[in-house]
Amino acid sequence: MDAIGSARLPARAPADVIVIAADASLRVGIERAIAAQPPESSVVTADIALLDASRAAHPGAAVLVVGVRRSQVAAVLDAGADAVLTGALRPAELRARVRALERRHDGCWIVGALAIDARARVVSLDGADLRLPRREFALLRCLASEPGRMFTKAELLSTCWNAAACSPSSRTLERHATRLRRRLGRHGSMLVTVWGIGYRLDEPA
Repeated sequence: MDAIGSARLPARAPADVIVIAADASLRVGIERAIAAQPPESSVVTADIALLDASRAAHPGAAVLVVGVRRSQVAAVLDAGADAVLTGALRPAELRARVRALERRHDGCWIVGALAIDARARVVSLDGADLRLPRREFALLRCLASEPGRMFTKAELLSTCWNAAACSPSSRTLERHATRLRRRLGRHGSMLVTVWGIGYRLDEPA
């Protein structure tokens, strides 16, 4: 596991997950927790002041911020974090969240006319780049990870919005799904609403 300790980051192989300590005093505990059960992917740690520099040094990496107050969650997510753990450091939960981010950010998928590179955060549709806002990309990435599987609203909110921390409503999910379907144009029927339950992404017939 690498550690980032200065504003100018040294060159290194891109990481899969960046764990950011909201308080510098947490960083040693974070590194010990991860080292106790090392993940399969590459993980780096950094202090909150180096969030932007860390993302620049490791493009495509998932970002987990640990130790923020509940009142700070929305601002941290808007700043580019993929997930947040509030309050005191809980090692088992930290490792589980890192594993979840590994699964979310690993791999490339092709579903019909869609090609999704989760690590590079790139989507193409019919061979042309499809630019998606962060939440719509997260929604599409989750659905494309298992085409044909119905994801419940609770699953999608937890995966794409860290629902335990910021409590988005199902209406928020519905709005983003509607916008995503519109962006898919003539392929919009791939995104299927299972009324009252959730959504799935179907392979074309």
